[in-house]
Amino acid sequence: MAVRKAAPARRAGTGAGPGRAAAGAGIVAVAAALVAAGTLAGPGGAGRTVAAPPVEVPAADLAAVCAAPPRLLSGDVAGTDAQFSPASESARTRVKSLVLAEAGSAAPGARLDTLAGETVRALGGSDEPPLTNVRGAAALPAQEVGAATVLRVDPAGVRQALANAQLTFTADDGDLTGLAAANCQAPGNDVWLAGARTTVGVSTVLQLTNASATAASVDLDIYTGEGPVQSAGTRGLAVAPGQTRSVVLAGLAAGQDAVAVHVRSSGGPVAAVIQQNILRGLTPGGVELIQPAASPAQRQVIPGLRLQPAQDSARLSRDRYASAASAVQVTVPGTTPASVTVRAIGTDGRGQVVAERSDVPAGRSALLPLDLPAGSWTLEVTADVPVLAAAVFSRGTDPEAPADFAVAPSAARLSGEQLALIPAAGTASLVLTAPAGAAEVQLVALGADGAVAGERLLDLAADGTVTIAPSDVGGDGTSALLISSAGDEVYAAQVVTTGETGISTLPVPRGSIGGRSVEVGLGY
Repeated sequence: MAVRKAAPARRAGTGAGPGRAAAGAGIVAVAAALVAAGTLAGPGGAGRTVAAPPVEVPAADLAAVCAAPPRLLSGDVAGTDAQFSPASESARTRVKSLVLAEAGSAAPGARLDTLAGETVRALGGSDEPPLTNVRGAAALPAQEVGAATVLRVDPAGVRQALANAQLTFTADDGDLTGLAAANCQAPGNDVWLAGARTTVGVSTVLQLTNASATAASVDLDIYTGEGPVQSAGTRGLAVAPGQTRSVVLAGLAAGQDAVAVHVRSSGGPVAAVIQQNILRGLTPGGVELIQPAASPAQRQVIPGLRLQPAQDSARLSRDRYASAASAVQVTVPGTTPASVTVRAIGTDGRGQVVAERSDVPAGRSALLPLDLPAGSWTLEVTADVPVLAAAVFSRGTDPEAPADFAVAPSAARLSGEQLALIPAAGTASLVLTAPAGAAEVQLVALGADGAVAGERLLDLAADGTVTIAPSDVGGDGTSALLISSAGDEVYAAQVVTTGETGISTLPVPRGSIGGRSVEVGLGY
């Protein structure tokens, strides 16, 4: 990897970084105008071709749901409806957010709301338009929360702002000891989750949140090592507007070491995450918020693995309890068995095949062990039919002391300009991989107020994985990174750690379409 300092840092702006879109694409992007030909009858009946003018449609408001903080399941839970006990005394859950407008525009109104619509806190920023090449910003450095929340960003003309929000949970005592970090997600009607388990000592709760004004009816397709789950409890789950419904997955699929869930909603869109925590006897084994993975495909890329020596993970494992060994979970949701190959790409610039299986049954999930040295890795999973994939790995060395684990979902390639917030707790590093060919990545560091704090250009070789600390881009005050790439495909995630054991993985949020244009048909 070559690291080059970019041109002198700007106060803020939209410089022409490699692959950068004309405006932001974090929870947002801007669509180019579409022009199509129409035909009009002119004098004498002769037809002539004219351009059909595009009409820009105003951007809608933007919503991103931040999951409810992890909580302990009550000991008397029966069935699939979750009941919770108080969390540990040291537990803290913080939401952080940043909104960037296009150059020369003030940031739109933005706030963190409860699901009931009450404002927890408005994002701070100036209402005055900035200089021509400066992007207005609104920020929420860290807000303590005790329930699910929603980032809401008002529309601003035909272009939506570039925005992101993120939740971080930490606890130093109790059964939830550990670190969990998750991006707040735009609700949808089709969500895939992978990397869960329901074995002895594991509490696994699916959270379904409806932040819309329309009731949602949710169907769950659950895939395990024994096949799809057939249960009335997976169909027609009602999630009222402004509500979170929690489903105990062990009530539907108990004793499974590889569980994936396909969430499909009709009516209102929902956000979906899986809260999972582990106890090995009386010893906490960690906590995680499992985030959505990329939809099934014949090729999946999983960035953001930080592996410790295999012997350390082996020491954490106990008979009858969840394994602490590193593994990749592969799910085949279709009707044809899969032949799967897993390739690992490390910082040495050489990819290597680390797992193969020729017979993952249709409709099932399987765990493929990973035998890799300690370090930062990205996995490339290929199959002859579409598959879902996620990696699971642990951190800790003492079987009598608390440990933690992380679930890294498959991710989409970087596209346009994307915004990665640096978590409000712990130490973060950005992992970047170019699995197919050489690429260039531009990183722009932003301070807590959204001002540019520094820039770096990174040259990634083919089959290369690199890690970089945000402080190496913009100093200790770096609060977020704007990421854009050129050349071949690039995948990215943040690895976050606390203390000796805390660990979590944060995918870089992908963009979605905001402002858009439609054609106006001309004719008779």
